[in-house]
Amino acid sequence: MINKLFPSRRASSHPASRTMLLCAAVIALAWNVTPSRVFGQDTANVLLDLQSQLDAQRAEIEELQKRVEMAESPLGLLADAESSGCTPGMIERVALVAEQQSEESCDESLEATTFRTLDYYVDYDRGFVVRPFDHKKHPFDLRFNGWTQFRHHGFVTQSDSWTDNAGVNRIKSDRNAFDIERARLTMRGHVIDPRLSYFVQIDGDTDGSHMLDFFDYFWAWKASDTFQIQMGKRKVSASRQWLLGARRTRFADRPMANDFFRPDRTVGLFGIGKFAEHGHYQVMVGNGYRTASLPNSATDNRFTFAATSYIDPAGDFGSQIVDYEKTHTALWRLGHSMVYSPQVGQQSGDPYDETNFVRLSDGTRLTQVGAISPGVTISDFDIWFYGADFAWKRRGWSLTSEMFLRWITDMRGDGTLAKNQVFQHGCYVEGGKFLIDKQLDVNLRFSRVDGDYGAANEYAVGMNWYPLSKPSLKVTFDVTQLDGSPLQNTTSDILVGDEGTLFRTQFQAEF
Repeated sequence: MINKLFPSRRASSHPASRTMLLCAAVIALAWNVTPSRVFGQDTANVLLDLQSQLDAQRAEIEELQKRVEMAESPLGLLADAESSGCTPGMIERVALVAEQQSEESCDESLEATTFRTLDYYVDYDRGFVVRPFDHKKHPFDLRFNGWTQFRHHGFVTQSDSWTDNAGVNRIKSDRNAFDIERARLTMRGHVIDPRLSYFVQIDGDTDGSHMLDFFDYFWAWKASDTFQIQMGKRKVSASRQWLLGARRTRFADRPMANDFFRPDRTVGLFGIGKFAEHGHYQVMVGNGYRTASLPNSATDNRFTFAATSYIDPAGDFGSQIVDYEKTHTALWRLGHSMVYSPQVGQQSGDPYDETNFVRLSDGTRLTQVGAISPGVTISDFDIWFYGADFAWKRRGWSLTSEMFLRWITDMRGDGTLAKNQVFQHGCYVEGGKFLIDKQLDVNLRFSRVDGDYGAANEYAVGMNWYPLSKPSLKVTFDVTQLDGSPLQNTTSDILVGDEGTLFRTQFQAEF
């Protein structure tokens, strides 16, 4: 009977015939009879083609249904349904519309058109970021941040000259200038593997002849959740306020005592780790105490070793030394630092450039001819540094303090010295209070440097105004009284021998 209904392949091309063929095929399959035995080989091929079309259409419908469901689903964090673990991961759904210029080729048909997937996106998340959609397939990301300080400083001197311990007299005068003190761009992220990260910081300012400088740049490998090793150039691991960064200072810049004793940057190996619940430490071995931007030809062949640590017993103290968030419970931090840095001179007997920063407590450069003994130049010595720090904040009040001890030992030169070691010590104490929450705070500071060749003090009062109630935009004004500075630092606008009043007004913005 079936043969009578479907006498030929031509008859089976009619739509009604196709429907009957499908019904017959279903019956045949239900009785475990192959289509070729029921209809013949030609008719069976037609049924197989129809079945393939139905399968393709079903797959297309399922794909379209999936896209509709995705389009109608909410944006944000969702559970990853394709995750095979017992605890599914999360994916983030974002709205994205993109248009791309394209020129149609006459040699290609529309069916040959290919579609390109978007692998990366650009956004703002605490900085401008370039991130992949698939972190496993494209293990790379990049974040740009920047900040700048525009400053005016004026200094009114109370002394026309200053004479150092070597007997050299220098003229002192008033100062009045605008500065771009710090204009910095940072780039950070990871590449190749999530554990391999990088950091680059570029600096430009008027003190550096308007030249760009690579301040910090290093690779970092995350060995575990509590330890990371960094390889490159960065700050020597000592002095708490030095390590916290210049964006978070209470005044326009750091205390005089801090800048006098602190180290600088160097190239080396750095270990960054955590201990206990809120403990942090850094250890390092590098080229020198202060070898920033110096070539190897200007430094000796001795390494510098440094270590620092702190603990926050009452919880995370944060990166702000002022109490911007107005914490309800007291937060405090205890820490200390130490450095050993041997310095040797050149074969000619002259000191290397890296030793030029070391000064006596009256401001005389240690390597200057006659600094310790008439006619003698010091070229070799060892530096031993120790510092202890304390910070506290609560309900808008805050206090920060550090103590510094520095021994300069085993001094040698091109002649007989009156003494072969020098001891220096100093400290600073500063505190403040927010008069208007997240908008206005006032601060006081006392700083002192003391030693075998004299002492100097710094007294300062200042205020910070946050016009947008955000720490990323700040206006600072402070007044500092100096009674004879041993520090030479154009960055903080405090020069050696300064005796007088310093006024600073600064605008700071960051992204």
